Amino acid sequence: MKRFKNWWGLLLFRDRGIVPTRKLILTYLVFACMLFILSFWYFSWLLFITLSISFIGITLFDLVFSPSKKDFTFDRDMPEEMERFEEYTVSIDINNASKKPALFQLKDGLPVSFNPSFNSLYQVKGETKNTLEYTVKPMTRGDFALSQLFIRFQSKLGLWEKQLTPSLESNVKIIPNLSEAKKYLSNAQMYLVHEGNKIRKQRSGMGEFSKVRTYVVGDDPRKINWRQSAKLHEMMTNVYEPEHGKYITLFIDCGRMMGVELENANRLEKAIEAAITVAAAALDNGDYVSVIAFSKEIKTVVPARKGLPHLDRILKGLYNLKADPYESNYAYALQYGQQMQRKRSMFLLFSDVQTFILEDSLQLMMKKIRKKHLVLMLGIEDSLQQKKIKASPSHIGIAIEKSLAQKQDLYLRDQIHYWHKHGISLIEAKAESLAVTAVSQYIDQLNRGSL
Repeated sequence: MKRFKNWWGLLLFRDRGIVPTRKLILTYLVFACMLFILSFWYFSWLLFITLSISFIGITLFDLVFSPSKKDFTFDRDMPEEMERFEEYTVSIDINNASKKPALFQLKDGLPVSFNPSFNSLYQVKGETKNTLEYTVKPMTRGDFALSQLFIRFQSKLGLWEKQLTPSLESNVKIIPNLSEAKKYLSNAQMYLVHEGNKIRKQRSGMGEFSKVRTYVVGDDPRKINWRQSAKLHEMMTNVYEPEHGKYITLFIDCGRMMGVELENANRLEKAIEAAITVAAAALDNGDYVSVIAFSKEIKTVVPARKGLPHLDRILKGLYNLKADPYESNYAYALQYGQQMQRKRSMFLLFSDVQTFILEDSLQLMMKKIRKKHLVLMLGIEDSLQQKKIKASPSHIGIAIEKSLAQKQDLYLRDQIHYWHKHGISLIEAKAESLAVTAVSQYIDQLNRGSL
């Protein structure tokens, strides 16, 4: 097999030999047509072969006007970390030690998921350092090793191309998309649907004292600050906010159902992005955040810390997660979370709701966990099922599908209501609004003083 690969590399002329350009092939076809027309008056194999060899020999003078392979040095400049679905510019620095200019065709050895966009030709001047640029838009998370550049260059005549494959080894991490987290951190009030002076309202006497502001109609009269009102000769009121330093534990299901593909990603991808957004909101609020990713076993654990720098540790723990082809062990993950987090905290579980409600063995455990922790579960609603429910029953096949979808939806609602009565909130949201819903639920629980 190894010998076959070596012969295949020789056949492709990679990093060796020269190849004709399209311009040379078209020129030779014109020359061959002229010889064909000439053959009607005079035909000789010797003349045909001699003229063909002479033509090719003359075109080889084109190589004299192109630089040598040894005249070039290369360097790749690209970010070590890139976000999924974001566009980045990659620079290739080419140092041409020769006085001769050249036209370059460049193909970087990138994975297909990077979606690179190369120009057809790049102009490289002589005795200068040239920078060629192209854009990439990564579509898949994970670690990627980059190795070679695949280059062809030609002279101004453009008849023959020389080939180069310089080795430029580097590693790139593709992390989850952080657009939702950035939106929250830039303007939290616009990001959320909740009201309040600081995205939260507190019941009277609840939480830490924040500041004093002017009294407005609708404020609680019990919170009027009479001392400041007397000094400033206007009504002033105290503003309270939740106590900082709450504990938030994020559970991310990496089981079989989380690998279901959606329009732009799978469920796991959306769950990771939502979890990172909640983590950013909690860390920005001064809370402690820990993360547990699981399927059949525990895959990743990020211990609880506070402060926005902790978000980098969470990203390093989550960026390379993949969905596994087997069912998740909820009981094991929740028990592990209880052992890791002894203090009261919010357990926020990102999973598939329909899979979770089928786990009959979880009822007793969840009731026990609920006594110490606040448990919320978020999942992505089945868009295909909702589409069938809204479909018009134009014929019997659609009517049957609609009826089955409605039956399944009613069963799901009954189960959600059952779990809610036992203190466990199960919430389904659309894929594009999962992050907003998750952060809204987190803020809402703080507003209620549930923690």
